[in-house]
Amino acid sequence: MVYINCTVMDLGKFIFSTALTLVEMADHLLPTEDYETCAVLERCFKRDGIEILTGTRAKQLTRTTNSATVTVENPEGEQLLNADKVLVVFGRVPNTANLGLEAMGVKLDERGYVEIDDYCETSSPGIYAIGDITRTPALAHVASAEGEMAVEYMAGKTPHIKGVDADVVPSAIYCEPQVAGFGLREDKAKAEGIKVKKATFAYPGAGKTIAVGKPDGLVKVLCDPETDELLGAHIVGHNATELIHELVLVKSGELLPDDVSETIHAHPTISEAIMECMRAVNGKAIHE
Repeated sequence: MVYINCTVMDLGKFIFSTALTLVEMADHLLPTEDYETCAVLERCFKRDGIEILTGTRAKQLTRTTNSATVTVENPEGEQLLNADKVLVVFGRVPNTANLGLEAMGVKLDERGYVEIDDYCETSSPGIYAIGDITRTPALAHVASAEGEMAVEYMAGKTPHIKGVDADVVPSAIYCEPQVAGFGLREDKAKAEGIKVKKATFAYPGAGKTIAVGKPDGLVKVLCDPETDELLGAHIVGHNATELIHELVLVKSGELLPDDVSETIHAHPTISEAIMECMRAVNGKAIHE
């Protein structure tokens, strides 16, 4: 993704504003997140004056002392974008080269990631690795959990978890509105032929979102159509990164939609949107 901005200054009114363009090669913003939550985010961004170019590839960057020009390409052809600043984001790679790890018996994969077992021990006994140099999700909360697990194992205790289950690791994206999610995405389910039972609940149905002036949002859950097991959950909206944990607990605790929908949620709270979404799984939503 490429972030391009041009600053506009009106000294007469002392107003400073920034024109921002987002260039994303994938079909929608945040390609690792659910497409419906991203649609809400994109709508909010556009309303705030941000130009969004999805399905667009940045081909070339030309810099001068005080500006830059980015050449982008999509099915409509090439376009030149002029900007004051450009931020280019390509992801992460492990910084493990030339550390002498192989000499210590530590195995690396073809991309330089350290191979670890369920308790973060490498192929060299007594050497452990956690965080972004391993193949587990590159998130701070994953590294923290791995650190706790590794130290417990070193101390001869039985860690409270064995390995990191990526299906119950929440993502948290601190844009406005926030985006959070975990587990199965609908596009992946369709691509792999996985049958799901889907439910969504729009934020305005929970009264507090109106009261606090944050009505843009959506809660979405995907469940097994036979057992009602929660397979994935995705939220966009105010406090999404806080709300997602109730659904993570549902997944890790093997609870069912009825367990949540029958739990009394305080009113008015945004958490009621989760309760209503879980009701909607089986057609029981009240405040649609």
